[in-house]
Amino acid sequence: MRRSLLMIGGMIFLAALALFGFLLYVLLASGDPAYWAGDISGFERRDVSNPPPRGAVLFVGDDDVRQWTTLGTDMAPVTTIARGFGGAQISHITFYVPRIVVPYRPRAIVLIAGESDLSDVRGRRPEDVLDDLKTFVATVREARIAAPIYFVSIHPEPMRSSRWLGAKRANALVKAYAESDPRVHYIETADGFLDGAGNVRDELFRWDGLSLNEKGRALMAAEIKKTLVRDGFGPRTASSPQ
Repeated sequence: MRRSLLMIGGMIFLAALALFGFLLYVLLASGDPAYWAGDISGFERRDVSNPPPRGAVLFVGDDDVRQWTTLGTDMAPVTTIARGFGGAQISHITFYVPRIVVPYRPRAIVLIAGESDLSDVRGRRPEDVLDDLKTFVATVREARIAAPIYFVSIHPEPMRSSRWLGAKRANALVKAYAESDPRVHYIETADGFLDGAGNVRDELFRWDGLSLNEKGRALMAAEIKKTLVRDGFGPRTASSPQ
């Protein structure tokens, strides 16, 4: 009996060790742009079978974009294309600019990213977020895309509340940078995710404490749409995300 229990315990330990190793591998591998190559290829295959609209507002970013299945209707009458993948960092999006930005010749670009940068296991600073944003802007301009770029503020999350001070610092740096470039804009959404006492509003997130629920997405959508319509991107018919 004791021997059986030891064997079972050993198997559980090995399984836990294997799971830990796999999760560590994913965390490290996802820091490399090549990790997302399959997602990018998927976008390209979809473009062949279902060509995206021309002159749309392009949303690029991480899971907040990938999971935004109602983007087209939420942004109506703004025409949209969604290109979000996993836990994308800003540098990953920059790496794939030739494949997920240039082909669409967007009227405007909305960038929703930065949280994954600050959560990278290798350690990333708010200043790194700003530097990577500048590189993204420079890469887009080098591709002769003059479209305005909108950076949506990094919002706090219940499961990463300890990182909020860093995210808040990154937001401040990006906001100051945007004020120095007339073609870069900062959209503030983070304030709405905090209550009067400065605590993260759990009711805006799903069970995992990371993903926005419908209420949280609606809060973010309202600020983005208001800004885009104000800046003249509203007359065209909205489309569903491609």
